[in-house]
Order: sequence, then C-alpha cells, then structure tokens
Amino acid sequence: MSTQKYTFPAVSVIIPLYNVEKYIAECLDSLLLQTFTDFEVIVVDDCSTDSSPAVVESYAEKFGGRLRFFKTKKNTGSGTEPRNLGIIYSRGEYLYFMDNDDTVTPTALEELYTLAKDYDADVVHCEKNFEIPDKFYHDAEYRKNLKASCHPSYEKIFITKPTLLAEDFAQRAVDFTKGWLTWSIWVQLIRRSFILENKLRFVGIALDDKLFTICEICSAKRYLVVPNVIYMHRVHSGSLLWQDSDNAEKFLHSRLTMLKDGFRYFEKFLDEQRAFSSRLDLKYLLFDMFSKEIVGNVEHIYRQLPAYALDKILRKEFGEDVTPALKAFIFSAMNINRLLLKRTLQKAAVMENELKSDRRQLTLAQERIAALEAELRRAD
Repeated sequence: MSTQKYTFPAVSVIIPLYNVEKYIAECLDSLLLQTFTDFEVIVVDDCSTDSSPAVVESYAEKFGGRLRFFKTKKNTGSGTEPRNLGIIYSRGEYLYFMDNDDTVTPTALEELYTLAKDYDADVVHCEKNFEIPDKFYHDAEYRKNLKASCHPSYEKIFITKPTLLAEDFAQRAVDFTKGWLTWSIWVQLIRRSFILENKLRFVGIALDDKLFTICEICSAKRYLVVPNVIYMHRVHSGSLLWQDSDNAEKFLHSRLTMLKDGFRYFEKFLDEQRAFSSRLDLKYLLFDMFSKEIVGNVEHIYRQLPAYALDKILRKEFGEDVTPALKAFIFSAMNINRLLLKRTLQKAAVMENELKSDRRQLTLAQERIAALEAELRRAD
C-alpha cells in the first residue's frame, strides 16, 4: 500500500460555466500561462447547451490533472450555485473566482498568493482592474492606451502599496458605502478556511458577489488592499442582470426576489457579527446601499405599467415572505422619501415666495426708473 501523502494546492481557481464556447478557451489559456503553478482549476457547468463543456474537457491533459470538471443537477440561471459548489469541491488554501469570459495576467496568481502569505491575509483585494469592451479585447492599439480602473468607476485616490485595513468593521462598512472599494469577486484572493468558518456563501441573486464582498468587509480580520492590477474584465451586453428587462412585470419580479433573498441572508449574517448586531444605524446603511444596487435602474417599469398593475405586483411581492428587517427598511425608506418630498416642496414654496418678492422689487425699481426718466424729460 502506498504511503504517499497528497499535498493540497495553494490556490483553487473556481470558474462557473454556461454557454461561453466563444470565450472559455481564452480564459483557460491565461491560466496555463501562469508563472505560479501550485493551483488547481475547478470548472462547474450550469448545464450548458453549447460546446463549452467539450472545450473545457479538451484542456484536461494540458493542465496535467490540475483541472477538475463538475456539473450542476439542473440549470440555475446564474453563477451562484456553481461558485458555491466550487467552494465545496475546492482543496486550495486560498480561493480565486474568475468569470468564464475574462482573463488574468501571467503573474496574477503569483502576485496574489505571495501577498497573502507575506501579510497572512484572509482577503487580498485589488483596487483596480482592466475594463475592455469585447470588440477591443484583442486590439493591440487599444490596449497600448489601456488604463486600470474601478468597477463600478468612481473618483478616488488609490493606494500605492499593500495596506492592511484596521480591524474596525463599523468604519469599514461606512467607507464601503461611500464607494471606496470595488465589490467584484474576481479581484480578490480569499482564504478558504475564512469562508468556511464564517459560513460565507453566494446567495441566489444577481450581484451576489457584492453581497459576498460586503460580508467579507464586515468579518475578515486581516483584509489586505493592494494596488496590483491583474484582471482583464470583458465588457459586453450578455449580463444575466439584464435578462427579461424588456418584460416589465418579469423584470420587476426578478429584482424584488433578489432583494428579498438578499435581505434574508444579509440580516442573519449581520446579526451574528458583534459589530453590527446592536447597531441598527450601520445595518440600515448597508441595507440602503444593497437595496439601491438591486432595485436601481427600474424607473422604466413605472412608465410601462399603470398604477393599479404596479400596486398589484407590489402587494403580491411584499406579502408574508418578507423578513422583518426588510419590512422595517421599506417602511423607513418610504417615510424618509416622504420627508424628503415634503422638504423639497417646502423649499420650492420658499423659492417661489422669494421669486415673487424679487419680482415685486424689480417692478418697483422699474417704476422708480420710469419716474426719474419722466422728471429728467420735464427738466429739459
């Protein structure tokens, strides 16, 4: 009997797969070019209907046993379940999540793992990445002028050296709501034991990586932010987030379902964190950011649906299957909006009165000028 001890890899790269026969080979090629080789690749297929699985399987020999391929029992419609399965199947000390249509620089894993070990980090988080439109992804001239950016983009002063965040979860939460750090999961290397100990998982919603990142911010003791730029994100119109956006009722239902599912998980997670369990102000600050991200850009729904139809949908969506936190948050948000509207109307009334006063003053001034001109004409 062999007594050889199996050595687990340093990093597990987890890639959800669904109908990307056009891109997945390029994604895997970028991993084959890595200067760091102590990693495994876990691809979890969400029941693709194209040749994506065959393309992945054709790479098995190239990775020399480091590529493992799995499949969900049925199509789930997002990367959430494949990512969660990837965590279960992974064996690496650290986990790295990639999207199946993106690529990484040749030194990406070496840079991230070295930083993780040097700082004993639970999370290594890159501030920036490269955003490349699909049509320019292979354009050499376009890449010459390519500058690293944030996703979503915002104005800020970037760090110039690796920086461990202070273990002040409340301040981290406040800073995160101000948009100081991108939430994308593919700019992070995460310690697997940290994920398991904190029972972190991806929730079955679009933008699941934003919720995952918020939970990391609120719980990781050694959170390292770095200036390294290692990821090339392909920008195209195939996002799951906007599926059914032309069907008003279906789109609204999907967004509100995301909100309910997200709140159910988010509320429970924060209640288990000492820094947030008794801080309703911080919890509602995070709830507000999360809700705006999920239900944002739905203004067109209000233009497509008559008021009675919209009211019917909302009554159905916010029935019994709503957490107490979400109900309280909706009530609070509605009252805040009412107060803001009232304040806006009050300001408008004040401005209107000031305008009337200015008009009266202008009229009096004009009358005075006319009287003076009449006196001058009589004097002549």
